[in-house]
Amino acid sequence: MTRPINWLQVGAAALLGLVGAFFVWHGSDYPMGSLRRMGPGFFPVIVGAVLLLFAILLVLEVAHSEKEKDFWIPRPILMVSAGFVAFAALLERAGLVPATLVMVILVSLAEKPLRPVSAAANAVALSVLGVVVFLYSFGIPVAAIHW
Repeated sequence: MTRPINWLQVGAAALLGLVGAFFVWHGSDYPMGSLRRMGPGFFPVIVGAVLLLFAILLVLEVAHSEKEKDFWIPRPILMVSAGFVAFAALLERAGLVPATLVMVILVSLAEKPLRPVSAAANAVALSVLGVVVFLYSFGIPVAAIHW
């Protein structure tokens, strides 16, 4: 006996597919260029095509999956949103390292059970990586730490 179609997850995957198709459609209005000299339409079209491909694969995977019992769990949504807001609020005031530390700690609170050692290790590693990549490699004019 086959399971009924999980329309909620199929709809979510279809929504991702629509976003991908939108990116491909609007990105194709701009010149694509080549791999060597990418035009302004290259990145949106590629991202949209990848998103569309993932949406198709996701529809195939979740079409007959079981429905989740606890569909609306506000904690992950709230904590991830709080992490992004905290990062945006702290970046210019406190610097990249404190903003990244606070963001990673807040986002790690979204998952149960809380693993403080793992969260702290991720926060430190991402802060160091952020400083190396964005400050030293890309030269973005943001202070690592404001004193």
